[in-house]
Formats: sequence, structure tokens, C-alpha cells
Amino acid sequence: MCGISGYIGKQKLSKSLIAKTLGAMKNRGPDHQGYKKLNFGENNIYLLSSRLKIVDRNERSNQPMTIDNLTIIFNGEIYNIDEIKKTVHYYGLKLKTKSDTELILKMYKIFGTNCVKYFEGMWAFLIFDENKQIVFISRDRVGEKPIYFFKNTSNFFFGSETKFVRLLLNDYKVLNNKKIYQYLKYGYKSIEQSEESFFKNIYKISAGSNLIINRDLEIKKFTYWEPKVQENKFTESKCKELIKENFEKKIKLICNTDLKVGLSLSGGIDSNFILGFIKKKLKKNINTYSIIDTSSERYNEESLINYTIKKYGIKNKKIYLSNKIDHMPDLKKLVRYHDKPISTISLFLQSLIYKQMKNDNVKISINGNGADELFSGYYHHYNLFYNTLKKNNEKNSFLKEWNKNIYPILRNKEYKIINKKNIKSYFTLLDDKFLNLKKFKPYNDKFFTKNLLRNKMLNELLYQTVPLALIDDDLNAMYYSIENRSPFLNKDLVNISFKMPSKLFMKNAFNKYLLRLSSNKIIHDKIRLNREKKGFNASFSSIFSFNNKKFNQWFFDTDSRNQIYDFISKDFFLKKYKNNFKNDFPDMSTQSLFNICSAKIFLEELVS
Repeated sequence: MCGISGYIGKQKLSKSLIAKTLGAMKNRGPDHQGYKKLNFGENNIYLLSSRLKIVDRNERSNQPMTIDNLTIIFNGEIYNIDEIKKTVHYYGLKLKTKSDTELILKMYKIFGTNCVKYFEGMWAFLIFDENKQIVFISRDRVGEKPIYFFKNTSNFFFGSETKFVRLLLNDYKVLNNKKIYQYLKYGYKSIEQSEESFFKNIYKISAGSNLIINRDLEIKKFTYWEPKVQENKFTESKCKELIKENFEKKIKLICNTDLKVGLSLSGGIDSNFILGFIKKKLKKNINTYSIIDTSSERYNEESLINYTIKKYGIKNKKIYLSNKIDHMPDLKKLVRYHDKPISTISLFLQSLIYKQMKNDNVKISINGNGADELFSGYYHHYNLFYNTLKKNNEKNSFLKEWNKNIYPILRNKEYKIINKKNIKSYFTLLDDKFLNLKKFKPYNDKFFTKNLLRNKMLNELLYQTVPLALIDDDLNAMYYSIENRSPFLNKDLVNISFKMPSKLFMKNAFNKYLLRLSSNKIIHDKIRLNREKKGFNASFSSIFSFNNKKFNQWFFDTDSRNQIYDFISKDFFLKKYKNNFKNDFPDMSTQSLFNICSAKIFLEELVS
């Protein structure tokens, strides 16, 4: 895992600017920083790398790495290195290192840009091919590793994080106001719907795509991977075996390290699924970490976490939330590092776990990203599943179990209407009366298939929840120089899930039915058959208190010059929101409060 950045164009970057940018990249790679200047026709290429040593931790694998006519900078991890080594040797090429970085170069030498089709893992890399006089950039299939760019007619800047690009642009600070409005009004699901960042003209490179840049800085974009939904007539038993076989194989690859590994443990099935396979199939010990919100029964999963700890006999460190602790310094540092507002409270909480992992010298973190979107894990999926059922007896049977087991635990009124087909992708966190820009619309779901449930899950996987979780989790982990890995998003399991009949995603009003089925005797039934989804979350009042005078004055700043009032109406906000925010936002108060708080910090930090 590393940080990468660079520049292509006629400019000459000063050594001081390079040093400043490498300094900003050090969190992503504290073990080695380096750069290389190359000629690309009449253009200069500057390649900057900051390395976190995970595989082949010798100096020989430092970056930028040049072999023959090829130079690479690479952020990520290739898991199937043994398989790739066999391919490289088959074609008669010799290896000088044990690194996945060199393997990428050798596979490129054999297969050209098609090399990415052979990789299992996560990556964002750039290869300069001196012979062909092209620059080749690739990002992994679902976007676990980010890469951003800024381009005009004569310059191309890029980096693993937007702030690297901004630094190379001499502290560029032009905001994308539309993005801030969308975040404030519609929340986290709107953030990754487009390739835009929070800064104007800085874009992310799409997941599953390759770029080829020629000497005239002309860019050709190729999509090398996209979902292919082709449901087969698999039985429950077949699906169960496919999931088990995949996870037993892939978790072994993903956990193949002699470094210390940590797991964020909740009371839910995803983290327990991973833990169960690590303990029972790999026979490995792992350090686990949990967030406990004792002030809110809505989010408190301590009893389930304690049950897991006892059953597996594992080490666990709990982080108890309290609004008496001043979380503002941590949040401000995190916002500064993310170079954007923190998307959700849950992602801020995740950073607290990484902070503890860092203290314990954990180098690799395993998470459950993608399980909800691949196997149907959200409450609104019940509505969509119900509306895909064709036969009345199937609907009646499902409705009976849903009324008994799911309806009583639902908080969202929209989800309580079981026959509701048009489930919104976004909540309106702030009405137009609070915003200075009125009546802008959210993005609509993209169409993949007529199946309502499958279509929603694909939108969440590719444009809404997963892309956001991956980018923020990457930033959280990298802030503490930890590599994060998402075993549910391995390419084979993702592709297998597209072949599984969507009618099997739920049974007897159990969501994630196939995960529950395939984890029988791996996860204890108290966890495996628990229907309530509390999520990795907390209430705003568990972290911040308006009884804290300093925080109250900062949050409800009366100074009209505060940057947040460029976006929200100061008068309406102070008169209505401050005095009666709980009544104005009975369901969304936690999200809207946190978003205002996070956006306010972002805007203040930007001009500081």
C-alpha cells in the first residue's frame, strides 16, 4: 500500500514542491519516499511515490520502479501473486524481487493493458512505457484504491488523494460548490454518484477503467470491467457451496501475511462472517476492535460483541463513546486529511478504531465492505424483494414473517410500507428553506435490470454506498498508515453474486439469507440468525453535546462571514434549527447535524 502522485506536461516542478508533496504523502507510505523525472516527448513526467512496506519489505522493491523501458508507481495489493508468478515464469521472464509491483510490470510486458484482467486485488497504478511512448493508468474493478486527476490542454496532474493534486497545482483551492450543496441536502449517498470531487475540475478515475495518455496528452478511456448480471438457476445448496468455497480460498489469500492484522467487530453478520472463517478455517488469531455507544440502545451492540468474544476467546478492544470527550481535535485532523467533509458518523467512528489499531501496531485491517450490496442487507431491500415476488402465496408467506419480525424494528416510515416500489436513494437532510441554492435535484438510479432489488443493489455497489465507504475507509486507514482490505469484494465473489437468483437473497424475511446459510456452524446462531441491523453507527449526541458551551458557540456561529453561511441560510438556521432542531428533523437529525458540523470544519480548514 502506498501513495502515488505526479505530473505530465511541460512544466518543471521545483524540488521544494516535490518535497512538500512527498511530505503530505508520508501517512500513506512512511517507509520510503521517492520520485523520478522522465522525458515524454516534449513533456516531462514526474512520478512520486510514498511506500508502506507490506510485501517484499526490502529496498529493492521501492518505487518508482524501473525495469528495462517500463517505470511504475503503484498503490494497492495484488493477492494472487503465486498464480501470477507461474504465468510470468511460463513466458520465460525472470523476477528480481518478490514484490507485486514487479509482477504488474512483467504482466504488462506480456499482456499489455490487458494485464489487469489477471489481477486479483486492489490497485491504482501508472506505468510509463518509454518504447510505446504512452502512459497507462489503471484502477481496480470496484474502486478500492482511489486516484484523482486535474487536466487542461497542456498539463495532467494526478494523485491518490485530492490534496496531492492540489499541492502540485500550487495549493489549488477552487471549491465545487454543487458538491457541498448535494452533501448538505442529500447526504453521503450523493457523494460518489459522479466523478466530481469537492474541488472544481479535480475528478476521480472511474473504477474498473484504464486510461492511456499519449505525448499530446490525449486521453483514451477503456472500461475493462463492468457487472454482468446473468442469473442462473442455482439452488440454495449450490449458492451455499459457491460462497463457502470462495471465502475459504480468498480469505486465505487476503490474510496471507506475517504482519499484525486487525478486524472491526460489530454485532452484525459481516464482521462475524469474516471472523468465523479466519478462526475456524485458517485457525488464526486476530485482534478485534469495537465501538460501543452505551447512551443509545438504537446502536448499542455490546451484548452481541461480548457473546462473540466469549465464544471465540478472542482479544477485543472496545472504544466507548462519550460526549464528554472532546472529539473536535480528532474530527478536524481527519477532515484536513480527507480534504473533504467526513461523509458519515460511522466513518468517523471507524477512524477511532484505526487510531487504536495504530497504537497496537496493526498493519492490516480487514473489513466487511460490500456484503450488504452483494447479498441484500439493508432494510429497504425487504420492500424491493417483496415487490419482485410474483405469486400471491409467496407474498403472503413473506409478509407474515416480515410483519412479525421486521416491521416492529423499523424506524423509517417509508420502509414500513411493504408494497412501496419507489424507494428513494437519498434522504432529504436539509430542506430548501435552509439552503441558499434552491431546487437542485439528486441523481437518479441508473438502470441495469428490471428486477427492482437487483437494480438497487447494483446502484449501491457501483455508485452509492460502496464507493463512498471504500474511499473514506482508504483515507481513514492511510491516515494511520494501515492497509485496509475488503474480502467480500474479491472479483470472483462479486461475479458469482451476479449469477445467483435474486429470489434466494431472502427467505422467511431473513435478509442476507445466502450468507446466513453459508455460515452455518461457522457463525454462532445468536449472531447468524439475528435480524436487527444496528449498523456501525452512533447518535450525534453520543459524540457531541450542545451543553458544551464552546461547541455550542462554534456550531451556531453568529458571524455572517463564516463560510458555512455561503451555503446555508444563517437566519433560518439560527432561528429554526438551533431552537427546535429535533422537531424539524425527527428522523435525520443525527445525519444533518453531523454533515453541517463536518462541512463547517472543511470550509474553515480550507481558508485557514
